[in-house]
Amino acid sequence: MRIVADSSVMYSIEQGAARGMKILPLAVTIDNETWLEYEEITTEDFLARVRAGAMPQSSCPPPHLTLEAYDTEEEVLHITMADGLSGAYGVAHGLAKQAPHPERVHVVNSATLCAPHRALALAAVELAKRCEHAADVIERLRPMIASAHSFLLPEDFEYLRRGGRLTPLAAKFAHLVKAAPVMCQTDDGTRLERLAIARSFKKGVEAVVSELEKRGVGEGHFISVSHADNPEGAGWAMDRLKAAFSGCRFGVYDLGPAFITQGGPACIAIQSIDLKAFPDLAMG
Repeated sequence: MRIVADSSVMYSIEQGAARGMKILPLAVTIDNETWLEYEEITTEDFLARVRAGAMPQSSCPPPHLTLEAYDTEEEVLHITMADGLSGAYGVAHGLAKQAPHPERVHVVNSATLCAPHRALALAAVELAKRCEHAADVIERLRPMIASAHSFLLPEDFEYLRRGGRLTPLAAKFAHLVKAAPVMCQTDDGTRLERLAIARSFKKGVEAVVSELEKRGVGEGHFISVSHADNPEGAGWAMDRLKAAFSGCRFGVYDLGPAFITQGGPACIAIQSIDLKAFPDLAMG
């Protein structure tokens, strides 16, 4: 069984291969020049261009790379980032019909991105070792997909507004915000909506901690903090999360260019997913 994921899992092609999966890199464009993230442009170079005033865009993995991943005699399980936050799921679903063996290609909407998406892909690799069919792997992943929660603390709200990933109410609110907004993924995973308006970044993290507690996050869950060149903020957030959720596992990650295109420089994502079924899953 071949496990495929797009680079929302924050792995390069080489890093993914070392972990048993095939990575399809998302693309970013600045001034009509396009690069594959992690392969042709680094996060550091990308951020330098954006901070110099460039207006970036992101797009799905190139179709020819997706079709190459589907060109195999094996069953293919392709776990894409959240439908609605990206067009990757819809594009992959269409391309699967062009595969040499379309009946063997299974495209799954992860309904998440970044660290929880990574957890799902890594879990799929492990499940593929002991499940005969992709359908069995998908069935075991569904509770994990349903357990994921994502929150975003943007420094510049304009990136979210331009990217169209907001609910209509949140998009209207974007013109008015003067404080520290905290966004959360909608229940269907397709958009971001306002969770809270905080007076400071630290108050925003407290709002996320409170919401995670309300949602029953606790022992056996994995909590991540991913950031766009904001190690100080990420470090403070992680310390606070560790203090609040002592029974969880934790990880800090650097966001890739495609996500930064939507969240903006210095943004911080706080996410969780239930990994009780995979207590030894290596999330590095």
